[in-house]
Amino acid sequence: MRINFFEEYPTAENLLKAKMVDFPSTIFLAAHSLQEFKEVREKLKAVNPLVEVAYWPILPKTYWLSPFMDTVDLVHFIDEMKNAGESITVLADLELPLAKLAYLYVKNCFAFSENKKLLQSFFANAPEWGIKIIAAEYPPPSDFWAKLFRKLGVSYDVNEYHHTSCVMYYTSMIPQAILPRTREMIQKLQKENGALELGLGTIATGMLENEPLLPAEELDRDLAFMKENNFTTATIFRLGGLTEEYYRVIRKYTN
Repeated sequence: MRINFFEEYPTAENLLKAKMVDFPSTIFLAAHSLQEFKEVREKLKAVNPLVEVAYWPILPKTYWLSPFMDTVDLVHFIDEMKNAGESITVLADLELPLAKLAYLYVKNCFAFSENKKLLQSFFANAPEWGIKIIAAEYPPPSDFWAKLFRKLGVSYDVNEYHHTSCVMYYTSMIPQAILPRTREMIQKLQKENGALELGLGTIATGMLENEPLLPAEELDRDLAFMKENNFTTATIFRLGGLTEEYYRVIRKYTN
């Protein structure tokens, strides 16, 4: 199995954890612009030249990608990708506004349709621009939620847009009451889309600052679930939380 990592805060301290990555892996580095990403990518490559590096865009005003984001942010991001000038893997972090960003539901409600069309055009045109999209999406606990996420513009059909879907199967954050049903839905999605990837964690906090950490034995359980169901790629949130204990678990499953 291929084990990748997200890194939301690519500080020198967090990037040093890449020294532990002695197996094939892609590190998704968060950055506020393509230029910033390239600068951080060089720093990561200095720590570990063997890892592959992907761009995780953080939008200036609206952080995540969704139809509720500011249109000016979205247009700027799409233009940046269109003119990237190199083949690049990009994480489309599809999440609805939360916490301090909840005001965006009201502020941008009338821009929803236009923004959704812009996102669809990005997914449709990305291959022509040399952009490989990995779309981080919510784990749907039911068919109803899967359809709702599509309508809300935070999930897209891989058969139509030919990207890769990475479902954020963060079992430390999914309520226990819906975890079995969510697992069943993920198994269903895997059968429909053999290239489905899973995000695992969390092993460090992120933007919300209160994400519960996944014990090493539960990471082992989640990776075993992936292996049993023929998943080939996991991306762990996030690199900065990597410890020797987590490493020993991960190394059991790497190619």
